Amino acid sequence: MEFLWCITVTTCIGIGFKLFGRFKINTFNAIVINYTVCLILGTLIGKESGWPFSGAILQAKWFSFDVILGLMFIVGFNLTANSIQQAGITMTTLIQRMSIILTVSFTVILFHEHFGWLELCGLLLALMAIIAINQKTSSLSLKLSGPLPLILMAVLVISAAIEILLYYVEKTGLVGNDQMAFTTHGFGCAAIFGWVSLAWLAFKRKLKLTGRDVIAGILLGIPNFFSIFLLLKMLNQGWNGSLMYPLVNVSVLLLSTIVAVIAFREKLNRLNWIGIGMASTAILIIAYAHTTSH
Repeated sequence: MEFLWCITVTTCIGIGFKLFGRFKINTFNAIVINYTVCLILGTLIGKESGWPFSGAILQAKWFSFDVILGLMFIVGFNLTANSIQQAGITMTTLIQRMSIILTVSFTVILFHEHFGWLELCGLLLALMAIIAINQKTSSLSLKLSGPLPLILMAVLVISAAIEILLYYVEKTGLVGNDQMAFTTHGFGCAAIFGWVSLAWLAFKRKLKLTGRDVIAGILLGIPNFFSIFLLLKMLNQGWNGSLMYPLVNVSVLLLSTIVAVIAFREKLNRLNWIGIGMASTAILIIAYAHTTSH
């Protein structure tokens, strides 16, 4: 059940970003509000008592990782927004999903997770599906120009780094049963970094915060919070990162494509349909590998 909720809320984040341009939302403002909402939400529904960033939280062995995570959140989201503006949603989404190459390599090499031929077939098929679904024409194209390679590489590395950090703190026992507190304060640190940036923009008289930005941030914050919390919960339940991340990534891409066709009337070409078929097959293979490994 956590898996289904995870891919649902993660898909909602992508839909939200897609709507930002249509409603002329300031992306950075909405992102900062979003992280503030995540902090408030986690504090309200979490088991820990008192105010966020209490003395006990600041002394927790995982808090320093939360600071790093918060910085990666705010930088990663803004790099993604910048990449979408310059390279488009298609190429940005493709690069983000390709992060599973680095993440899976980390889990297998450093944590010696089981990774047999079945898992390898599922991963390779997932990667091919990601490329095919993100093609706008029936002929394969991966052209880049100008400074885009550096921006896209940064998006790839930060996306993988976030996944790896979440995996590391869970599998090493640093978080333990504090998934809610860890998630809450990771977003809280991102909110602090964001508000410092907004304060600087206000000082420079360059801040324009609208009601639409606030509403967009609130609507984005709810699924964003649970997307991270559910990933941690799944890892705590024993999911292998080498199986979970490819399964989540390709499932989100498949669901996002279905929503795009139904809700946004997007047209699919021949390569897209082939990608959907490969994605569906990859999900079945990876899911079967997960069941046989337990």
